[in-house]
Amino acid sequence: MRRRLVSALAVAAVLVSSAAPAAADDLSDMLDEATDAEYHGTGVVMCTWGGDSSAASYEVTRTDGMTMVEGPGGSAMAYGGVAATSSDGGWSGTEVSEWSDWLLSDRYTMGGATATTRLGRDATLVVVLDEGKPRLRMAIDDETGVPLLTEVLDADGGVYRMAVLVSFTPGPSDMPDDMDVEMTDTIAPMPATTTLPESVAGYRRADVYAAGRDSIHAFYSDGLFSFSVFESPRTGLPAAFERATVFEVSGKRYRRLVTPTSVWVHWDAPDRSYLLVGDLPPDHLMGVLQRLPAPGQRGFLVRLWRALFG
Repeated sequence: MRRRLVSALAVAAVLVSSAAPAAADDLSDMLDEATDAEYHGTGVVMCTWGGDSSAASYEVTRTDGMTMVEGPGGSAMAYGGVAATSSDGGWSGTEVSEWSDWLLSDRYTMGGATATTRLGRDATLVVVLDEGKPRLRMAIDDETGVPLLTEVLDADGGVYRMAVLVSFTPGPSDMPDDMDVEMTDTIAPMPATTTLPESVAGYRRADVYAAGRDSIHAFYSDGLFSFSVFESPRTGLPAAFERATVFEVSGKRYRRLVTPTSVWVHWDAPDRSYLLVGDLPPDHLMGVLQRLPAPGQRGFLVRLWRALFG
């Protein structure tokens, strides 16, 4: 289930395991070829947006099509259409029965590629351009195609997110043999009954899922970055966002939380609440938010009626 946001830890695995050698014919091939590479490594991933920053260390193992990531918050595993997490010794999993094909936006092209060395290994430094401007830098191991360093750049060329392996061993590794995963959910795409747009700021709405209690989960991707929008009946402010950073887009106020691998944004429209979770850079996010339902308050009469009658 490539490029699905399973958890912050699982995204770290994507950051360090979804590219291939710079010798590939084009960018799409480079991003698609090395999914079978087997290795073990430890690394650090960090993200900075304005005054918000977050970092975490992690350990990643990839063997026989399975990716395992372990970090301070627990462990995450992805294999085929199953994603599982563990934080207390027990594993719980979710199965995605089907998903749309991966497509890379034509706004991305290959930039320069130069020889370099990382961790004592021959590597190639690759630059990915976003409409002609640098958006991603990767130091890719020549032997395995695994990115040893990944930097996501903001609109000004500064580093927004970085994932770097500090140790790397190619080849298969042992996986835990006591992984008894309890499957707690199965999700499948549903007919597109949401009013969320089919495309927004260069991202296509790849899949839509029912999320229970009149809620919708829409997944968007441009092939390089992705985000999910969770739409639900309007509720109170989640406790996690009570001290979140408030920022404005086109005069509208949102709240954000920055994690090492993603940004979480919450806002309320008059009758619906929205949560966006994704790995897209800030300038992309700003463009996305301008085209999604805007924050707003219910009219006075509606608020009075609901206060009196529920």
